Amino acid sequence: MAFLGTVSSCNESISLGFQPVSGETTVNLKSLKSAVIDARGNINEIRMLLKGDVESLKLLFKIAVEEGDVVTQIQLSHALFGIKWGKDNTKDFSSLVVGDLEAFSYYPREFELFNSAYDLAMEVEADRKTCDARGLETFRMAASRGYLPAFLELTSKEWGKYTSSYGFAVQLQPFVGKGDKLLDYYFGQALKNGCQIGSEPYYEGLYWMNQSCGIPVKYPKGYQSFEEFKSFYIERQSGGSTYYSHDGFLHVGESIILAPSQEAWETFVEEKLRHVKFAPSESYLFKYDPKQIKFLLDGYKISVVPARSCVKSSDEERHAQQCRGETVHFFYIDSLLVYQNDRKIGEISVQEDSFKIHQTFKDPKIQPIIEFIENVITRTGFSDSARSWLKQFEKLL
Repeated sequence: MAFLGTVSSCNESISLGFQPVSGETTVNLKSLKSAVIDARGNINEIRMLLKGDVESLKLLFKIAVEEGDVVTQIQLSHALFGIKWGKDNTKDFSSLVVGDLEAFSYYPREFELFNSAYDLAMEVEADRKTCDARGLETFRMAASRGYLPAFLELTSKEWGKYTSSYGFAVQLQPFVGKGDKLLDYYFGQALKNGCQIGSEPYYEGLYWMNQSCGIPVKYPKGYQSFEEFKSFYIERQSGGSTYYSHDGFLHVGESIILAPSQEAWETFVEEKLRHVKFAPSESYLFKYDPKQIKFLLDGYKISVVPARSCVKSSDEERHAQQCRGETVHFFYIDSLLVYQNDRKIGEISVQEDSFKIHQTFKDPKIQPIIEFIENVITRTGFSDSARSWLKQFEKLL
């Protein structure tokens, strides 16, 4: 993404609030700015160009502000973090190439890196409200110009604690596979955690996580059994995260996987993830009016509660459990209980294996809410995916 204007002259530099520079320095800045453009957002390439020179970065940042180049402002803010984190001022760049630098990947931080760089370069100190407003404006402009890292950070800010939900995945899906690996990773994480465990979208989520930034997979030491390793990890290192077992692995929190061996994980990747069935793009599209749904939620004081139950089945291929000496087969039902003024008025359920609606109800007053819930849980098999999306609507003005 190119700068939006030409390099500032010495006279123009006065309006930016810093001292005029010599002709030689101006030429250097022109060359450096051109090289930053050519780096196309590769943060480590920008670090190589700057060689730990924070003062030059500050000058370039000021020029980007003067020219309204929001994309380069964001890139330079990431580079500044990389310079400090990598202690670039201690490196001998004469003997280094880009590949020698520490692997750098930004992640959404609610504009924290950008605002920190802005305050440093522009020599200001803003309050939280000003920083939020500045960040929103800058990232909206950058996102509108097609800069995917800005779109991801902006959307993450808007979704807050619901970034591991199907609704968040829907926002990102049009941009998946377009070149931003972190966006691909967040999309995959949202599918994995926002859909029924073991479903097709669940495995699609694992695929995108693994092929973009990679999944943090941990293995037992040579002297540990897998059971011992799992118990030790849950007790000492999980940090209170939720966990579940599936496919012979233990999934901890939103992303970490414990595997019995590297071979077991590589076999799973080869046999399962390389043959994932991708949902068609049109499956992420369905009509709904967020403002109408919020109006109905507020007006009729509607709330929802997720629930899970099992239903007895005559199908012997389903789950089996011994009960009083008899083998009982059953399947799971995921439900969303709908309340009005704390009084239950209905229930919408989905069958875990078929994703078909098992039980629902009609209410003309709130039918758009019911249809929205049905659309979401028939795509995910997971009632909480609809609940979290409805929670997101509550933030609308």
